[in-house]
Amino acid sequence: MNMNDVLTDPYKLVRLELQNAGFDIDRIKVPKRVYLLADSLYDAMVSRDCGAYKYPLGGKLFVFNANEDVGFIKGNMCAPAIATQAEDLIAGGVQELVHVGFASGLQTDMKAGELVLTDGAYNDTAVAGLYGFDLDVIESTKSLTDELEDCFRNNGIRYRRGKHWTTDAGYRETWGQVIGYREKGALCVEMEGAGLFTIANYRKCVASAIYVISDVYSESEWELGWGENNLSDSIEQVIDLIIAAAHA
Repeated sequence: MNMNDVLTDPYKLVRLELQNAGFDIDRIKVPKRVYLLADSLYDAMVSRDCGAYKYPLGGKLFVFNANEDVGFIKGNMCAPAIATQAEDLIAGGVQELVHVGFASGLQTDMKAGELVLTDGAYNDTAVAGLYGFDLDVIESTKSLTDELEDCFRNNGIRYRRGKHWTTDAGYRETWGQVIGYREKGALCVEMEGAGLFTIANYRKCVASAIYVISDVYSESEWELGWGENNLSDSIEQVIDLIIAAAHA
């Protein structure tokens, strides 16, 4: 065996886990696209009663009632965890992954409740390098991001599009880092994007992300948006958009 040969195969474990739950991976219909929803975004989606829990794949995988080709799941937090979740989903047959999460705004004119579409993540994580993607930027899939942008435009939803920053340390962003990534044009910072995009690139699948700005870094303070109406409105707006797209 070559010293660099990988010893594990997510397909082998996923197949066994599904089998133990009474499912044959060769017979089930897994959604083509899955939205990985953070925290209250996931709770908001479940509360709409628009889908049903179907498979123990990457967590509790729900399938939309109106379209079995689209599903959603509670996204794992941080790059290594969402990378493992993406591995499981892809091994089970999912082809398109869209992370919908929260992020901190970096640009001086940003406000809580704004929406961001990402073209890729400035990589400040370990998982990307372990997969051989020791790059400054881990790209999202342009065609999928373009599709999401068209959906936003067609529904009159305001957004920003550009690159962002993914960190492994959610409470260690320094003022120097904020200035540095701001100067590079990064719109926001979060903890999952680079991990998700690494796996999508490694497994030759597609992935992108939508971020809801929940707080903003400024020179004078950390401005928290939790509990504000515009943040709640943006969460509902994104959920509405995903449900409408699943019905299209």
